[in-house]
Amino acid sequence: MRRTERLVLRPFQEADRAPFAAMNADPEVMEHLPTVLDRAESDALLNRYRLQAARRGFGVFAVEERATRAFIGWLGLWVPDWETEFTPAVEFTWRLVRPAWGQGYATEAARSTLAYAFDTLRLPQLMAWTTPANQRSWRVMERLGMTRVGTFAHPKLPAGHPMSEHVRYVIDAPVVATVEPATGSVQAVNPPAKATETPLPKVWIDGDGCPRVVKEIIWKAAHRGVVTVTMVANRAILVPRSPRIHTVVVPKGMDVADDWLVAHAGPNELVITSDVPLAAELVPRGVAVMSPRGEWFTPANIGEKLSLRDFFTDARASGMIEGGGPAGFDERAKREFANGLDGWIARAQPRASAANVNAHRG
Repeated sequence: MRRTERLVLRPFQEADRAPFAAMNADPEVMEHLPTVLDRAESDALLNRYRLQAARRGFGVFAVEERATRAFIGWLGLWVPDWETEFTPAVEFTWRLVRPAWGQGYATEAARSTLAYAFDTLRLPQLMAWTTPANQRSWRVMERLGMTRVGTFAHPKLPAGHPMSEHVRYVIDAPVVATVEPATGSVQAVNPPAKATETPLPKVWIDGDGCPRVVKEIIWKAAHRGVVTVTMVANRAILVPRSPRIHTVVVPKGMDVADDWLVAHAGPNELVITSDVPLAAELVPRGVAVMSPRGEWFTPANIGEKLSLRDFFTDARASGMIEGGGPAGFDERAKREFANGLDGWIARAQPRASAANVNAHRG
């Protein structure tokens, strides 16, 4: 639940169903949508909002007027269940009852939600869209600092539908956040660290499969100022706020994150991954590669590790062996990783004090 000067943003309640449905059946409220909703359709939409909020921990919430405690609409974050050239994305969306129009409620609630999205959820970017004729909505987007980036044909509407064309707006997190045109990768959700005389050792994390306990060890090292960290994944991952911790969100797809790491990780930098084929590409380039269990991939062993990986993959596929995969992550694995990271930091930055090198153990 979040409060602003005049509003409360809260989870939906069963008592909201009737006013929610009345709003969705109002032709003026629904003027820029394909059709009004009947009660069953409205209930189904409310159920979808509640389900996504439960699953993701964020979503669309009811908006209540503090003075009257009246339901006046909804506002929040939504992950579209359709695909187009810019998805996956997080949409900022809202709908208010007619008596609430023209009072600045949408902007007031929206600013609270944008702060929550960027400061708490650490999302790198939000989007919003509507029909070109819906000036009331896209003017709110512009008041919030969103930028119109073009139009698109809404995939949920048939070609030629009078409302198919939508204008799209975006807003980035209020820190350094860039999009690589070639890949669509969104990177950096924290401001850059101040320049230092000696650049800190750089650690890259293959984020999608890395255990959280390993990430926390590395984050502590970054907080102590002995490394900079970049997490690479195909989805937004919550990270601590630090000028030395950044994220890169790459588009979904086979090996997209791996390709990004190969293109950006450099000699004498460290990549944390359990992906043997990725390690096989990085090691010959002079990149240090360690698994989350503290196992090093080196020029001397990468060929054998790749052969073993291929053998077991083929054996499982043919039914020669069943099950398999890595053992559970235990205290020994955590200790091996911490020791491996300590050693690499000491080698990469010999002047780092023993206290700083070991401080990330917490």
